[in-house]
Amino acid sequence: MAAPWSFVMLETHQVTEHHPKLGEFGYAATITSSPLRSARSTCAGRTVQLGPMLDAILGRHDYPEPVARLLAEACVLTVLLGTSLKFEGKFILQTRTDGPVDMLVADFSTPSALRAYARFDADRLEALVAAGETSQQTLLGNGVLALTIDQGAHTQRYQGIVQLDGETLEDAARTYFRQSEQIPTDSGCRWPSF
Repeated sequence: MAAPWSFVMLETHQVTEHHPKLGEFGYAATITSSPLRSARSTCAGRTVQLGPMLDAILGRHDYPEPVARLLAEACVLTVLLGTSLKFEGKFILQTRTDGPVDMLVADFSTPSALRAYARFDADRLEALVAAGETSQQTLLGNGVLALTIDQGAHTQRYQGIVQLDGETLEDAARTYFRQSEQIPTDSGCRWPSF
């Protein structure tokens, strides 16, 4: 019979702080998506790991760090939503805004193909970086977020559009799904943080 209290001795190690740059993460898979479900709750979620595929997309264009981070989030959000589809097809996220990063496109084809691109004004971006103002809201500005589902040749595309006015991509996607009633707002579930 086990004792009511157990004590475990742990070793203490000095941890040096390391802040990896984009591309230094070294994950093994190209796209790995896993559903998550809590046994004690009705909440479900999804986790995704993009690995070298994301590194290749970002490295191909040599984006400045704030643009690369924004495009990386767009890719993760696109794959998170796209891998939850129950069919073969495409899920496309696209922004059109008046900010320095005036267009983002992430195109996910099931089960594991991803393309992405960002368009930005280098002078406006440089001024914001110099001022230390590189939040998503500042980089994107005001505009729209379009989410498109394309199930193939014999179906009609579905596109939903939501305002992107001073919000993050995550916030705009939440707003879209709440407005379209595809996720109940009282379910207690939270969108993943990026």
